[in-house]
Formats: sequence, C-alpha cells, structure tokens
Amino acid sequence: MKGHDYIPQADNAFLDWSRNFIAVVEANITAWGILQPAVTVLKDLFSKYETKLLAAKAGNHGKIDVAEKNAAKQALMHEVRNFTKQHLAWNPAISEAQRELLGITVHDSVRTSIPPPQTRPEFNYKLLDIMRIQIEFKDQGSTSRAIPYGYSGAVFYYAIADEPITDYKLLVKTALMTRSPWTLELSPESQGKVLSGAVIWQNKKGEMGPWSEIQSIIVP
Repeated sequence: MKGHDYIPQADNAFLDWSRNFIAVVEANITAWGILQPAVTVLKDLFSKYETKLLAAKAGNHGKIDVAEKNAAKQALMHEVRNFTKQHLAWNPAISEAQRELLGITVHDSVRTSIPPPQTRPEFNYKLLDIMRIQIEFKDQGSTSRAIPYGYSGAVFYYAIADEPITDYKLLVKTALMTRSPWTLELSPESQGKVLSGAVIWQNKKGEMGPWSEIQSIIVP
C-alpha cells in the first residue's frame, strides 16, 4: 500500500526480518553480483543490534541499554535501506519472487497516471580520487540536472572488466542515482580495470525508459 514500509518497526520483528534478509542475500551473493564486504557490514551491524537488544530486554537493563539498542537498530535499518537501493531494488538478476523472499517488495494498489519514461539520459564520468568516480547525468539535450517529474531516479548499470563492455546484458551491477552528480566508490581490486556503464530512467512504478549509450573509463 501507499506509504507502507517494507521493514517492520517492532524490535523482535525487525530482528527476525533482518536475519532472513541477510541469509537470503548470502545464499545468492555470487548470482546477484554482490561483493562480500558489503554483506559483512550488514552482518556486523546485525550482530551488534542482536546483542544490544538482548541487553535492553534483560531484567537489569537501564536507560543506557535502551538507548544503545535504539542506536544499533537505526544503524542496521539505515544500512539495510542503502544496501537494498544499491544492490537489490534494481538488480536485473533478482526475480520478483526473490524480492518477496527478501521481504523488500511493497505492493502499491494506488494507480498513477505517470507514464513509462520516454526520454533517454546522458551522462559522463569524472575522476575524483583513487577508486572514486563521479557520474553526472541529465535528460538528453537538457541543460538541467534535475530528475524529471515522476521518476524515482536514474539506474546505473555497470560492470568491471579487463576490457570495455559493449553488451548491455553484461552490465550486471546496479545502483540507483537519485541526484546528479553521484559518486561511485569501487573496491581495490577494481584499480587499473575498466568500468563500463549505462544509465536508464526509472519512474516511481518501476518502469524503465530507453538506454543511454554505454561509456567506459579506466578505474584510477
């Protein structure tokens, strides 16, 4: 439903939900093209929340225990949302059934008159630092970098390889860019290799428009 959050808010429900979320991700990490360090961050935050929740439920708990539990919960919840946006929500390797299994699908019964995107985005790379590349994007032919009305953002499909990639099907990693410019931070093993990517507009119903051209750059 409109406004419904896919993450449960109650302490124990969120603990169980996030445990399942991490387990499903770990079982599919290779197929979905997710790097292990990103999952390790989730697991560490989950472990901390689980520990703080137990302390807050203990018979001798105090205000500090409750405060630490709340802080750990918010930290895990924040990371789950970021992880979902960057690795799962727009990942073409993940089926709708798998999103249901992850617990990240929210059904919207409210109809919208917003049509699928009709225009294509254009973008360029800018080297910021070692393993940090900035992506500036906008509607093709526009002078404004604002996200067009009704769009949730631009989805960046990309891959790291030894040579430039020209086949859209090989761009298996995704990230949702909600503002321009947007910064992509890569892992050390990416240095010296080629980043290839393309951008596509997506509206708030999850419908996509036409592709940009694929562009490639050597990772510093």
